[in-house]
Amino acid sequence: MAHLVRAWRASRMIRFLVLMAVGGIATQAVLSRGAGAVRNGAARQTKVIGSDRLVSVEPLAETDGQMCVPESVAASPELIASLRQENLLSAQRQTASPLTALLRQQRSGSTGAAAASIPPRPGNSVKSQVAARKPVSTIRDPRNAFAGLAIDPVRNEVVIAEENNFSLLVYDRLENTPARAALSEPKRMIQGEKTFLEYACSVYIDPETGNIYGINNDTLNWMTVFDRDARGNASPSRKLHTPHTTFGIVADEDKQELLMTIQDDHAVVTFKKNAKDQDAPVRLLQGPRTLMADPHGIALDPKTGLIYVTNWGTNQERKYDVPWRYGKVNWPVGRNNNIPGSGKINPPSITVYHKDDKGDVAPLRVIQGPRTGLNWPTSIAVHPDRGELFVANDTADTVTVYGTDANGDAAPIRVLKGPRSMIKNPTGVALDLKNNELWVANFGSHSATVFPVDAAGDPVPRRVIRSGPVESPSPMLSNPHTIAYDSKRDELLVSN
Repeated sequence: MAHLVRAWRASRMIRFLVLMAVGGIATQAVLSRGAGAVRNGAARQTKVIGSDRLVSVEPLAETDGQMCVPESVAASPELIASLRQENLLSAQRQTASPLTALLRQQRSGSTGAAAASIPPRPGNSVKSQVAARKPVSTIRDPRNAFAGLAIDPVRNEVVIAEENNFSLLVYDRLENTPARAALSEPKRMIQGEKTFLEYACSVYIDPETGNIYGINNDTLNWMTVFDRDARGNASPSRKLHTPHTTFGIVADEDKQELLMTIQDDHAVVTFKKNAKDQDAPVRLLQGPRTLMADPHGIALDPKTGLIYVTNWGTNQERKYDVPWRYGKVNWPVGRNNNIPGSGKINPPSITVYHKDDKGDVAPLRVIQGPRTGLNWPTSIAVHPDRGELFVANDTADTVTVYGTDANGDAAPIRVLKGPRSMIKNPTGVALDLKNNELWVANFGSHSATVFPVDAAGDPVPRRVIRSGPVESPSPMLSNPHTIAYDSKRDELLVSN
């Protein structure tokens, strides 16, 4: 990869609109929808917005800390609600940045080295030339990348949350992609601007109604709920504003509650199952005693009332004795209260709590240590009858199985791993208790693989659902943040 790549994602549109409002920045986002024709679904859509280079920085009129929004955005109260959290954070930061100081000096007519250091704005001809530039090359995976999944044994379907093209895909539970086929088409696809789906990472299916709950991990802070027959560019029947970087979701059907993990805030928040719009959580589990560190997966054992949370291990100290919680009760203390320089990387873990725990509560047990085999444990499922936990380890290409009573540096009782299993960067794991099957979503191989619940070693899957050819590589570009060029090895380094 010898060329610098612009890997823009559709989710950047909202951030770009804010940047245009506060900094006079023009930028481009390309929204590509779909990897091909979908049965009864939406066709590919491409939309180009703006130009693709930073060409000038100029001050806007004083706004007294208020957010300036273009008229096209102001017409959408949902987008404003999504941005309100970051806007409130910005309003708190009263210390002017060096750039702000320079702009104010320029506005007031100040002269000197500081003001002179700001280059003059390019003319229209220069802007046109810059806007006409095309990328030398582009790295993008057009195929659907399976992130999380849930089984609906009542209606014999599986619903998969997909990150590449921002969609929820519904397949027949018994779908099995033939070896020579390029892919299996879903029965239904939920995708489009009206869906409020971006970086869909987790999904839950209501056992009574079949309604589909989708979690967005980044950029759009909404949980969306769709009728079970929704398809195409469908608006959600309702949506709930959730904390930024919500990842995992599990339902407590007895109490009619939804429990969600929050990555950046190292927390679990609990909402009423029928919550919508700006409703606040009913419970918050957060604090240094919880030992949560970048939590991802969450599972509930209905027999014991215990919840299991998988943690990647990255963490930092935070000031928790602050009143700022975005104006909501039980809202987690955010990253703006991190203590600079306190970041650390702990070993990955599974922390165990009672489902009703709240506040800064220590876990009942912690599964952690080199013998556990945990490595970026991204998703977890519990089999209450077998007394077993199933964990998808992203970077280890494994599914590890533990007893629900495991504690400390406990080795797994079974491990699934190997080329025959097709397990590659697994980020989702689910159990079909009715049919006694284990499902794995493989972000690294465009596939969902199905095994007997007691499978171990390097088993051949019972069935495979693929969104691309077997030999097609997955670049695994999910929400890329920064990019660097290694001139010695002629390689690009992309953080996701």
